[in-house]
Amino acid sequence: MSKISVWKCDISGQLFEDQVKYSNHLRKLARHRLAQRKLTVVESEADIWWAAAYEQEMTVDEFKQFVIDNQIRFWAEGAKANRHAWDRVGKNGMPMPELLNFNEFSLRWNDNVSNSHSAPYNGVRCWSSHEAKDGRPRSYPGWYGRVSWNVKWPKEWDGFYPGSDLFKGQKSRAYTGSGGGGGMRYNKEHNCNTQEFGYDFSMFAADWPGMNRHVEKAKMWKLLSDDRVIRDVDCLV
Repeated sequence: MSKISVWKCDISGQLFEDQVKYSNHLRKLARHRLAQRKLTVVESEADIWWAAAYEQEMTVDEFKQFVIDNQIRFWAEGAKANRHAWDRVGKNGMPMPELLNFNEFSLRWNDNVSNSHSAPYNGVRCWSSHEAKDGRPRSYPGWYGRVSWNVKWPKEWDGFYPGSDLFKGQKSRAYTGSGGGGGMRYNKEHNCNTQEFGYDFSMFAADWPGMNRHVEKAKMWKLLSDDRVIRDVDCLV
């Protein structure tokens, strides 16, 4: 009777007669665990980081760069909202998404951002005037506009669209509406294939008090500036 040596993976339970295949299998599992570890943030640590982020005073343009600089935080939140799809990241060479740039980030302050489809974290949604009869607000102050972005598209992403999840996480507190994207096109600027996603976009002042303080300060300085101009004109009369 012949004896056969096999290697068993304690993680997947798979058996391998070939040691090279067994070693390759272990390396694939290690890459997957590493990718998933990047997406798995201890909730208490994440809460502290996001609490500080909400309080950071910045303009809309600065927030755009803030997202690019801290994209791993936004991807990690997006992964929580779409765990089944994101479990593929790290398997068979499936890389992490990489946000390359925003093609558009056109947000303007609005005292009445609709809360029909989304609302501040501690707010309520309201679909119609009928629902508003119970006293719930029909809108909240914040920012509204259009946002689109490019993510790097490796060949392993064929039929896979994790780049659309950039703002899907609960802690991201930024809300996409109508839109979509996907497909693939070559991007000369970044010298790689990319996917583009674009959506109507809203953020609420109550979710981002730091950005709201920046708006309020800008309003105050404008009032003071206008008052000074009036006083200067009065002096000339």
